Amino acid sequence: MICIIDGYNVMHALEEGAGIAADNLEEKRHTFIESVVNQSATSGDETIIVFDSTVSRSPERHPVPDTPVTVYFASASESADIIIGKLVQQKLAGTREDIRVVSADWEVQKGAMMARVERVPPRHFLAEIKNFEKKVANSSQMDRIRWKLEHKVDVETLRKLEDMRRGRD
Repeated sequence: MICIIDGYNVMHALEEGAGIAADNLEEKRHTFIESVVNQSATSGDETIIVFDSTVSRSPERHPVPDTPVTVYFASASESADIIIGKLVQQKLAGTREDIRVVSADWEVQKGAMMARVERVPPRHFLAEIKNFEKKVANSSQMDRIRWKLEHKVDVETLRKLEDMRRGRD
């Protein structure tokens, strides 16, 4: 299964219509990506998250190391919706796997109305993530499962990474 996610569209659903505040957008995006990475690492499904961007001149592709997840940032001239449409066409032509498109955007959903493509509403996808996280949290092996970055690195490295993220020297 290949899952293509309209990133900000799903994040808006996560905020339940309140909008995404610009002051902590990067942190919320990082948290969302981490949740998707955790779920995808367990399922093994190839997952692509596409975010709109007005900063880039051309679309950027960033594979998340050691995971089946890739994050795309659209450009000012090519929206996330266009990239999602192109990715669906590429994946349909290049593989026999089924594709899930997660978006509430009508244009994206309309473009995904074809054989082998399942349209998934953001709230349904978010419920899947919440159920996955609850299952992991309630697992009898939870104390042995290391599923976040802070569980995988020592305290000093984590401190240095946080300093870098916040721009402190």
